[in-house]
Parts: sequence; structure tokens; C-alpha cells
Amino acid sequence: MNFPSSSTPLTQPEPRGLLGFMRRHPLRCYFFLAYAVSWLGWLPLVLSQNGLGLLSFHLPFIAILGGALGPIGAGFLMTAITSGKAGVRQLLRRFLLWRVGVQWYLFALLGIPALMVVGVSPIPPGMLAEFRVSALFSTLLQYVGLFVVQFFISPLAEEPGWRGFALPRLQEGYGPLKGTLLLGLLWGCWHFPLFLMPGYDGAGTGLLDVALPFGAFVVSAVAMAIIITWVFNQTRGSLLLVMMVHAATDSFPLASLFPPAAGINNHIVMIGLVGFGCFALVLLAATRGKLGYQSRPSVPLPAGESFTFAKRS
Repeated sequence: MNFPSSSTPLTQPEPRGLLGFMRRHPLRCYFFLAYAVSWLGWLPLVLSQNGLGLLSFHLPFIAILGGALGPIGAGFLMTAITSGKAGVRQLLRRFLLWRVGVQWYLFALLGIPALMVVGVSPIPPGMLAEFRVSALFSTLLQYVGLFVVQFFISPLAEEPGWRGFALPRLQEGYGPLKGTLLLGLLWGCWHFPLFLMPGYDGAGTGLLDVALPFGAFVVSAVAMAIIITWVFNQTRGSLLLVMMVHAATDSFPLASLFPPAAGINNHIVMIGLVGFGCFALVLLAATRGKLGYQSRPSVPLPAGESFTFAKRS
């Protein structure tokens, strides 16, 4: 896998050693650090009775936060190394980039849940007929509460890295489609250790009971990455909107509207796969694979950072 490399201006001396390597290969180092920090942080949870059972103790599920900080930590560290204080300030400013048009807030808050509802239709026969109109108001109230909490968990821990650091560089180096597909694959695979814990998004205990839900999850993550890239490009790289889309995906209580989905996590994964997958295909066709990306990137890289990369296909 050949990631773009960064090159420093001729007016500056080429750094040596580990720091120089990290500046020359920012994406390679970012993904290595994000994976390493997260997988090591999740290791006690995976080895405990919650997962593989190799250790004798149980851990509270909140221990998952021990590994969730890999993407944000790697993102800020690599930004500081490659772009200095100016790059960190630019990254922080994108958390506050809110003047993007009300339609993007509506899409994040209501469009994502709508796609999940649409995704219900081909899932187990009879699921759609179980829609509870009477639960709509209470579901929306529950959704608001979960959204506020969830916004400061997974989206905050992940998006400054995946979309804040990696996506602009992947789009610049590979183009929006190839860059997004690569990011979506790596984003999905980053979750693999969690699927070694029975019950996580439909994971079981056997090989197939882990492989099938994990494979569906990765495909769903790729589809979601396509949608997020589109939102990212259309909102000038707003991390606020990207985090809102992510939070809506994680927090909408679909089972409150469709009781048969309660406790059937693999159905939730399939619902996301169908709903997000179909919309991702529509976006690819409508934008011809550009996903709103302009010839001049909507998020310019900090001064002094550029890429050399292979010819795009």
C-alpha cells in the first residue's frame, strides 16, 4: 500500500531520524499510530472474560474508551509534527466551522435516521410492518439525549483523525473516490478487535460468527465513509458536521420504532449497510465519483506540506 509522501520546502533543512521519517510519511505514520494506540488500549478488554476469556476478570464496557483515543491522538500528533502550531490551529478551527447552510444540519440530524429507516424494508420479513407510530415522539426525545452524549464519545475521539488529518491528504493524493474507499476500509478494519467480544454488533464466538458481522460492518463503514466525504467536501471540511453525521449514526434508537430489531445487533448492521449503501451508490453516480471535491481542495493543506504520489487511474 503506497501512501503519498510529504516533502518539505527546499528552503528548510530536511529533518533526520524518526521525526524526519514521520514528516516524510505522514499517512503511514498516522494509521500506524491510530491502530497501535487503539488496539493496545483494547487488548485488556479483548483478552478478558468480555472477549476471548484468556484473562480471569471482567471489565466494564466503558473500558472501550481506553482504545478509542487512537485516531484523535494520532491526528493531533501528526498535525503538530507535519504542520506545527499553525496546522493545529487550523485543525481546531474546523471544529467551529458552523456556517455551512441549514440543509447540512437537517441531513445530519434527520437524513441519517431516515436512511436507517429506509434500510429496514429488506430486513427480516414483517419488520417494516412493526413500525410503531405511537413511539415516534418518545423515540425522537430519546434520540436527542443519546445524540448529545454520543457526540462527545466516538465522533470526538475518531473524526479529528480520520477526517481531520487523513481525509484531506488522501483526497489530495489519490482523489476523492480512491481516497475515500481506502479510508473507509481502514476505518472499518480499525474496529476488528471489538468483534472478538461476543455481542458487539452481532459478533458471536465462532469464526463465521465473527467474520460475517465484521465483513458486513466494514462494507457499511465504506458506504458511510462515502457519505461523510460528501458532507465534508460540501461543508468546506467542517469537522462539526462530520461529527454530527457520525453521532446520528451511532445514536438513533431504531429499535424503539421497530421492536423486532431490539437486541438483534446484526440486523442493525445490515440496516445500516442497506440504507447507507444505497445512498452511497446514488452519491457516486450523481457526483461521478467526485463527492463534491474540487480541483482545489476545500481544506488546503498547511503551507509547506505537499505530496508526491503515483499517477491516478
